[in-house]
Amino acid sequence: MKKPEKKKGITGSWSATAVCFLVAAVVIIVGYFILYIFRDYHFLDFVDSVVGNLIGVFGGFCVFDILYNKLTQEAQTRETSQQITKTLMGEPEILDAFEDVDKKNFVKSTLTSLLKDGDAVDMLTANMEKYFDKAKGARIRKSFDYTINLDPKLTQEYIDAGFPGATEGKYYLIDEELKFNVKYLSQKDLNYTGDTVCIGFAYDKKSLDGGLLETGKDADFTQCIFNEDLVVEPDAIEFINNIPADKVNRVINTLFMPILRIDNSEDDEDDKVLEVERKSNGLIFRFRLNYDKREDINEHTVSIYFKMPRVWNSIFEVTLVDPTKEPHIKLKYKSGMDVTMYSYLNKETQANSGACIQRAGLYDIAIKDEWIYPKSGVVFNIKKIEG
Repeated sequence: MKKPEKKKGITGSWSATAVCFLVAAVVIIVGYFILYIFRDYHFLDFVDSVVGNLIGVFGGFCVFDILYNKLTQEAQTRETSQQITKTLMGEPEILDAFEDVDKKNFVKSTLTSLLKDGDAVDMLTANMEKYFDKAKGARIRKSFDYTINLDPKLTQEYIDAGFPGATEGKYYLIDEELKFNVKYLSQKDLNYTGDTVCIGFAYDKKSLDGGLLETGKDADFTQCIFNEDLVVEPDAIEFINNIPADKVNRVINTLFMPILRIDNSEDDEDDKVLEVERKSNGLIFRFRLNYDKREDINEHTVSIYFKMPRVWNSIFEVTLVDPTKEPHIKLKYKSGMDVTMYSYLNKETQANSGACIQRAGLYDIAIKDEWIYPKSGVVFNIKKIEG
């Protein structure tokens, strides 16, 4: 780092005040001799004049010297601080020498300088806290592409399996395909570091939110890389729970058709790729996948596909719980369905104009060149058109 140049001034072994005092004394002495020669000026008069004049100017010189030193020191301090700040901003690796608390204070001070708004600074720093804490395994996602297809009728597989309500029009069918790249801020995250990777289907909102936000007490849901709410009637839950243990994997695989890929991993049915765990508050699908788990890898390509039943006149919500760049969300539906969209993607009106294309049977939302805040999303209200 370039050292700031010191302010040039009166230097040497004499202070500015001493030099000024000496100059004044010399001028007065010379003046005395002139007065003594031409006007008979006596020594006592000279002493009285010298002392009086020096006392008169000394106070001013002292004040000047103090102010000069203070101003030059403050200017040097400001310049030094600016040079340090520029170095930190231009060379982030230098920040690694500081403790986490110092880094957080530096970021907060920078935001305060930029925004001039205490509430805005508090909001941003609160959202950024989890991404400073590497132990939490925070993630960011790119190339997020989410396609949802709705069909007003369940497929024949549900009828053949005896799924309650399949022939009575209680449910419509959703099939979802999600692709994204996930980038780690930590290698300690349990979701992507083991041979077994899970996705979850929760019967209740509390379990779903706990899994999505990784704040719930149920470790099975919090460690899933994806969570969805399975909105079905109590008799459908009873049907799932009563499937014989030796048939549950095959039946669920037929109804949901789940597929999970990470880094181009392949299914291996002989190695029990899909295992279903039935819980009181939902289902956990476990996949055994062989994918790249090197310590130096910091990004995975993830692809998830499945189908599921859902009761009519319910809310379907797409929630982005991790920072996501340029999300593309597309929902397609068929005749006989009334779908209304509500977006809370945290986009300003101007920035969001043109983000959604709405046509008959289609909502296509694409946010370009923007990062979306966590806990943002889109809500679809899906109703059945009678008659």
